[in-house]
Amino acid sequence: MKTKHALWLLGALFAVSITAFLLSHESVRAEAASTASNAPAAGTGAPTKVIAYYFYATVRCTTCRTIEAYSKEAIEKGFAGDLKSGVIEWRPVNIQFPENRHYIQDYRLFTRSLVLVKVRNGKQVEWRNLDKVWELVGDKAQFEKYVQANVKAYL
Repeated sequence: MKTKHALWLLGALFAVSITAFLLSHESVRAEAASTASNAPAAGTGAPTKVIAYYFYATVRCTTCRTIEAYSKEAIEKGFAGDLKSGVIEWRPVNIQFPENRHYIQDYRLFTRSLVLVKVRNGKQVEWRNLDKVWELVGDKAQFEKYVQANVKAYL
């Protein structure tokens, strides 16, 4: 009886693992398709797209939440039209979800981070980790200037 129970449990675990694997790959493909479909057509002279990723973990400290809030506010305040038109995208991403773990290596993350990614013709051409957000979090005005200057440089 114990063997049957163990085999049933092993089969159920296998089914859950396969389902999780397929779902994670499906969400990565969906995000890639979404990015590609929003990309400007080659030769149209459309502006470069900038994606502002805020990478966080499930458990967040007050400083992490403040960095996210200040970053989002700086971008919304300085680039409302570009956000509305899709030239700039704000994307908070939990890096603890299995489908998002690749970002840790992609952008060499070692802590919660604000990363700007420049996309031209549907392809990432450049990225920058705005690591000074940790230094500037105590000065909201300087934080805002820093984020906005970096976003502007990417447009």
